Amino acid sequence: MLIVYIAGLLVSDIILKREYDKVDKNDLYWNYGKILEQPFKYLKIAGGNITNIAFEQSANCSVRVLNRWLRQNEGVVQASVKSDTLFIKFYYSDRTMDEKSWLKSITPVRIFSPELLSVEGFDTKLEMYKLKQKCLNVNMSGRSRFEVESSIRFLDTLTIFQKDSSEVIFEMSPDYKGSEAETAIAEQIKGHEAMNIQLVDAKLQGNTLLDIGHAQIGFLKLNIADSSAVILSGGALRKFYQ
Repeated sequence: MLIVYIAGLLVSDIILKREYDKVDKNDLYWNYGKILEQPFKYLKIAGGNITNIAFEQSANCSVRVLNRWLRQNEGVVQASVKSDTLFIKFYYSDRTMDEKSWLKSITPVRIFSPELLSVEGFDTKLEMYKLKQKCLNVNMSGRSRFEVESSIRFLDTLTIFQKDSSEVIFEMSPDYKGSEAETAIAEQIKGHEAMNIQLVDAKLQGNTLLDIGHAQIGFLKLNIADSSAVILSGGALRKFYQ
């Protein structure tokens, strides 16, 4: 029996080592399993506000789930593509306090695509890293938080709709390094420490918050409920409310 037990351990170790050797160690997210690799340009996501979800612009489309979490929670995340739209839904059962605390500290789901023209989220917590496109359409509802870190300083148009108790934040990526030409232009328009947005068209309902306080804005179109709030930079306030 002892020999059989030891032999089983050795065989399991060999199998695991072979699987590990197949992994591309140059892939930053090698410990995530791919559950979808179809192209998409739009995102609709429901659920996931008790953890962290990340979107990052990349050359290839995929949805990845942390292997450890995927093994313990098979089927909790469902992903599909229809008409260029990626649909993601979280199916949660009751979670213990320890698991909820652990989920807050990790990013179990990562989404990748060359571009994302619009984001629609309900009861979700999503962060968009390394934004490199100049236009984005955002629709957030339920208990949601959507944060964008831009890798470019000059944006054209942001169209934003929020309701319920959603929160949307735009800011520059901490890894941003602008060219000398960008820095010179930004200094001329007195926005050298912020992103610059040509047009923000926002409609806010319910107890919502829109934070664009890190941006200089060319034109601002606001439709805001009494219970909602918008954070603007000092430059934007002086420009629009003199």
